[in-house]
Amino acid sequence: MRDKKYCIGCEQDYYNHDNPQGVKECWHFKTAKAIERYRIGWWVPQDKVENFSRILTHQCHTETGRFAYYNELPSHLRT
Repeated sequence: MRDKKYCIGCEQDYYNHDNPQGVKECWHFKTAKAIERYRIGWWVPQDKVENFSRILTHQCHTETGRFAYYNELPSHLRT
């Protein structure tokens, strides 16, 4: 399922809007899939499950310097 609501906050969402380059849509959008991922703040310790949020977003979503995204919890937190 593709939906541009999952692009909000992504570094590449810039290309889904009026931009000086004239690009009409992010090049990842055509193959984007909404999946459940684990998000954690960029500077938050990865030592507790509670520090992660489980969210629905595209598999290509990136927010370098704000959040890190994982398809599964780090191995040291899995039971």
